[in-house]
Parts: sequence; C-alpha cells; structure tokens
Amino acid sequence: MVFGEANEFVEILRGAIPVYALFFLPLLIILSPLDPVLGAHEFAVYRVQQYDLQGTAYGCRSAAMNVEARTLQSGSYSRRGVLARITELTLTKYHEIISQMAGGLIILFPHNLLSLSNNEIQHILELEKSILEEETSVPIYFAVETPEIRRIYEEIEVSANNVDKQPTTEAILSSITMNGFQFVVGASQPKALSDVQVTNVWGKLHGHGIEEQLPSIVIVAHYDAFGVAPALSYGADSNGSGVAALIELARLFFLLYSSSQTHAKFNLVFLLSGAGKFNYQGAKKWIEDNLETSESGLLQEIGRAHV
Repeated sequence: MVFGEANEFVEILRGAIPVYALFFLPLLIILSPLDPVLGAHEFAVYRVQQYDLQGTAYGCRSAAMNVEARTLQSGSYSRRGVLARITELTLTKYHEIISQMAGGLIILFPHNLLSLSNNEIQHILELEKSILEEETSVPIYFAVETPEIRRIYEEIEVSANNVDKQPTTEAILSSITMNGFQFVVGASQPKALSDVQVTNVWGKLHGHGIEEQLPSIVIVAHYDAFGVAPALSYGADSNGSGVAALIELARLFFLLYSSSQTHAKFNLVFLLSGAGKFNYQGAKKWIEDNLETSESGLLQEIGRAHV
C-alpha cells in the first residue's frame, strides 16, 4: 500500500525533476556515506582588516561565511566560497571573484615564506595593496597552507569543479554523493570601535644651552605593524627595522651628548609613534600636543635608508 502511494506520488512529480531532486535532497544527504561530523575540519583563518580613514572606507566589510567550496578553476564564483593559493591568485582573478559577488574568499599562503621567489613576493605585495585599497562586502580571509588544508584543496579541485561542468540535473545528483565541502565562519558582523587611543612613546636629549631657546629635531618611526591581515603582520621590515634604527640612533647620540665636546646645540627627540600607516595619525597627534604649529611641512618622510 505504501509503495503504491509512493508510485502515485512519483507520477505526480514526473516531468519536474529539479523539484523532485530538491525535495528528496535532505533525505539523500542523511543517507550519504559521508559522515558530516567525521568530514569536518577546523583551521585558523585571519580576516582582511577594515578601517575608515577621513571618511573613506577600506578593506573587508563582512565576516560571516556559510557557502559551498570551490577553487579558482571553477568558472562560477557567485555565492560560493573560493579557496585560492596566493601565488595563483592574479589581480584579474581577484577582481573577477569580487565582481561576481562570491560568498567568500580564503587565500592560502605557504608555510615557508622564504621559499617564495622575488617575482612571487612582488606579486603578493601588489595583491595586498589592491585588496587594502578597495572596499568590498565579500568576506576575505587568509590561512596557512598546511598538509591537511592541501588535501582539502585537492579534493575540492577534483570533485566540485567536475560538478560545475555537468548539466544541471546531473550536477544535482553528483552533489549528493560527492565529498563536498562547506566553508563556515561563524563570526558576527564587525562593528566600528568608538574610542581608539593612539599611544606614542618618546624621549628627549637636551641640547647644550637653554633648552627652551634651542631648536629641536624629532626623529620618528612608527612601531605598529601593518598588513592586509592584522594578525599576520609581524612587521620585521615595516616597521621593526625602523624601530631598531631609531633606538640605535638614540644610543649613539646619548653617548655624544654625554661629552661636553660633542654636546650639540639642539634638542633631539626620539618618537615611536602609533598609527603610522594610518596617515601618520600618531605623529600628527604628538605635534598637536607638543608644538605650537602643526604645519604639514614638519613631516618629512624617509622611505628607506641604505647604509
């Protein structure tokens, strides 16, 4: 009796395959041999930063992600999560992913950055610059390519991309039995920080003579690192090297100012400023707090000093 009623139900739905397939999809997923729990993998991801500077928005505006996984080889990115190696993600592909309103983008970078060639490093710097200069609503994350993630990447590349090339009906049936992956990031919507404190650290060597009547030279280096993903910005070159140079200069000038023969007739200020990459906000705040004038000409930048 039950089978007879089931046959009548099938006859009613005959000719409406997409509806039929979608109706039974939850049941077929439950009967799938792939255990969702055993098939789950967790790994750390780092979101692209976002900030507003002088009324202009920069970076990634979204965080949550719950989308079907694809790789770069998939031609369709709309409402899907894209897993891409940073060395293979060209600027053209990146803009294509953003323009198609992908559901998310996870960019993999190698565990050993020293293995990258000079051309690959230059490519990464250009990609980072492009990501930071543009505002996007697509959630973008970075992750280290571990052996486990590499296996996931290879499986997505083989299975999911094959489904993209199949007719619609076959693709639905294949998606039921394939070992598919879903990217899930349960993050809340980012909120702007209402009260951001910029901290400066500074010291002063008094010149020979009456301090208030002597000119002052301020040597500045920003101490905070800056990058496309704040948690991955170690800052060895920007600006750990600048901080090290400033501290060494302070040590050398302290020795010179300790002797009356080499005690110069000007004050020296050594300033470690915050928010250096945010339009020199820390240095500007120090000028406003300590000087009577805040002319823009006071800020002169040395991009890179070679010894």
